[in-house]
Order: sequence, then C-alpha cells, then structure tokens
Amino acid sequence: MVDFKGLSHLQDFCTGEFVVTTEMLCGHFNPFLSLAQQQGLSAEQLMRLCAAGAQCENASARVNVVAMVGISGHVLAKEEISADTLKVMGDFLLQVMTKDSSLVVVGEALDALIDVFADGLEADRAARQMKLLHALKSFQPVFKSRIQKEGKGNLTIDQRLVLDNVKINLRRFIAYREALMEK
Repeated sequence: MVDFKGLSHLQDFCTGEFVVTTEMLCGHFNPFLSLAQQQGLSAEQLMRLCAAGAQCENASARVNVVAMVGISGHVLAKEEISADTLKVMGDFLLQVMTKDSSLVVVGEALDALIDVFADGLEADRAARQMKLLHALKSFQPVFKSRIQKEGKGNLTIDQRLVLDNVKINLRRFIAYREALMEK
C-alpha cells in the first residue's frame, strides 16, 4: 500500500475504509489534492475524492476540485486507452456544470471541459460517447442567462471577465466540436 506520510485518513479514504466528512475534506482539501497527485491515485480514487470535494460549501474549494480534474483530464487526453477515464471525468464536470449553485464554479467546470476535450483521439472518443457537444449546446443559453442575471451585482470585475472569456471560449469550442463531427 502507498505510504501517505502520516495522512492515514487519505489512505483510509482511498481504500474505502474511512468515511470522510465534508468539513474534514473542505478544511484539508488542498493538501489532499497535492498528496493525491504525488501518490498517483487511481482514477476511481481520484473521482471519489473529487465527488466528496464537490460537496464543500466553500466555492473556492469546489473551484480547486474542478480545476484539478481539468488538469488531470487534459494530461490524460493525450494518452492511449484513457477514453473511459476521460468519460468519467467529463461526466463529473458536466454534473458540476449543471448543478453547482456558484456561477464561478460552473465557469471553471466549463473551462475544464474545454481543456480536457480540446484535442486527442481519446478525448474525441470520450466526447462522442458522452454526447458532450449536445450537452454543451443545451447548456450554452443557460450559462449566458446566468451570467446576465447573476453577474450584475454578485461577481467581482475579475470574475465577470473570466466568465465572459469562458462564454466566448464555449462558443468557439462548440463550433470546433461541430466541425470535428462533420469530418
């Protein structure tokens, strides 16, 4: 078994022998993520950790979870036989995209989806299996509407600029995926 250097809770979590409370995970999530990346958790273990982290009340912690999935997925997209793992990651990001209450977290999930499925044969295969294009096209007007409604008084200028950039990238990514589908 992997030595987690004193963080036996993470080791127990990864083997399914420990129930991680949301409060514990949210309070220690960044060290958990760093350690998880160093120790090379399996995709299933990583996604269990991320699913728990996505339940944190703190939106910054949820943004970190989504960003970590996006970075991991982007790296995996270039490897052979990763389509199944990418599909699991993509399904997680789609769920965050459609269900998270924070517009900033939703924007990060969209940005991560774009990064993960931007290129690579495995990314293309996974995107087709999960009907990513259809999901993004359906969500695009919802995202635009949320930016208009929630963006006026609830977001900082920097957050608004990031979300506007995600909105533009989403439009471009949909056009790119449509062009791939025509080939």
